[in-house]
Amino acid sequence: MNSKSCQSIGENVRAIRRRRHLSQVEFARRLDMRPGPVSNIERGHNLPSAPVLCNMAEVLDVPVDAFFESGGGAKMMSGEAAGGPGGYVAAAADDSLGPAAELVRSGSERAEIADETLRKLGRLTDSVLALEDLAGARKSATVPLRLPFVFSVEGLRELAGSVRRILGVSEAVIFDYLELLENAGLRIIFCTLEEDGGQSFSCYDAANANAVIFIHSELNAERQLFLLLYELGRIYCFTRLRDLKTPCQADEVVDRRGKPLNEHRAARFFAGQFLMPASAVRNSVHQLAIKPQEWTYTLLLRLKHRFGVSAESFLYRLGELELIRPELERDIKHRIELHYRETDYSEPDSSQRILTPNGRLGDLLVRAKERCPGAEEISVIERTFKSLGVTC
Repeated sequence: MNSKSCQSIGENVRAIRRRRHLSQVEFARRLDMRPGPVSNIERGHNLPSAPVLCNMAEVLDVPVDAFFESGGGAKMMSGEAAGGPGGYVAAAADDSLGPAAELVRSGSERAEIADETLRKLGRLTDSVLALEDLAGARKSATVPLRLPFVFSVEGLRELAGSVRRILGVSEAVIFDYLELLENAGLRIIFCTLEEDGGQSFSCYDAANANAVIFIHSELNAERQLFLLLYELGRIYCFTRLRDLKTPCQADEVVDRRGKPLNEHRAARFFAGQFLMPASAVRNSVHQLAIKPQEWTYTLLLRLKHRFGVSAESFLYRLGELELIRPELERDIKHRIELHYRETDYSEPDSSQRILTPNGRLGDLLVRAKERCPGAEEISVIERTFKSLGVTC
């Protein structure tokens, strides 16, 4: 058997073990083996003998054939194949183990995602789940990701308000939404996602009532923050439409451009409503007594920082709430767009927001090392993170 086959078997063993929430040390103990030889098998360095494979299958409660599936342990499969409504799932080689997390995409969007990106998201998802086991961390989020709402503009507006209330911020202006959502238990990963142009993805982990959200690490902070809330909105649309067992069929116009409501625009609308609640924006404007005809470029840049959004997003929200004259909005928009073109979409001011990415992952790594000092599994996870552009 060649080295590629050894590697494939090892990846499958590791993925299935992780789905059983077994550490490498505990797995070795149940096999009556030392952790070192088990690690060598999982890394593809050694080929397990037939008796060892049978023993592993018995401990993991899977058929021996599960270790010989092609494609490695962590892979992305169609949701239909896993009995779901669509999208993809990160699944072990043996489908009977169930999906780890469903990729929140539908329809033609699935065809646009490169296989390499799917494999990357699967490997990162597996690594995060394993790291939580090693750290003994809580897997579920404290904010519910399945909420009833009407799939309409008003329903999405009410949804954004409900989620803010659940998080305890109501209409308050919050500076660090990243910390707020990580403290709620959401897994947020900043990594490189340039393979096929995707800037963000999200996976819904139904088993743990949680999610994994991936954000491209090389974007500016304002864009990252908007995409974070955009993906949260997509998760709510995904779970709601799945509960209703129906595709998105709304004809309602979702924005001022006259575009009909679909999952993508619904998620964008949710993000805007969440980051810039109408009452908070109006209060900020009225405190300064800014009339619709009195906006300046400088004023816009100063106030948009209160909400942690891009200049373009804040300007659009002002127009949506009729807090700025249309002709003045057009003039400022032209200036913003000119700046974006000249600077490759950096924000037009010198006090750009700074986020601290992968804070929860870093905390999990520290905790795992304290609980399981010297564990080979942790080193494997760290190498996976490094190879996929995740810096903790």
